[in-house]
Amino acid sequence: MQNVLQGHFDTKMLPPITKWKAERDKLTDEKKLLNREYVSLKNDTAAVEKIRSNVYDIMREESRTIQRTRSQDLSR
Repeated sequence: MQNVLQGHFDTKMLPPITKWKAERDKLTDEKKLLNREYVSLKNDTAAVEKIRSNVYDIMREESRTIQRTRSQDLSR
């Protein structure tokens, strides 16, 4: 299509389509890379949050167990 336009218009006045396409391709590749990094970080964050939640659950259960033990010791 660009060749058809170049025959009818001044080529100096036409936009640099090939440069735009190259920039678009470069930016698309960069976007894909950043998206992969984002997904990886999102998964890592979800795993860390799951671990944190499990640790808090364990700590809470241990705290209850210690309180029960103290209550039983005091009642004796």
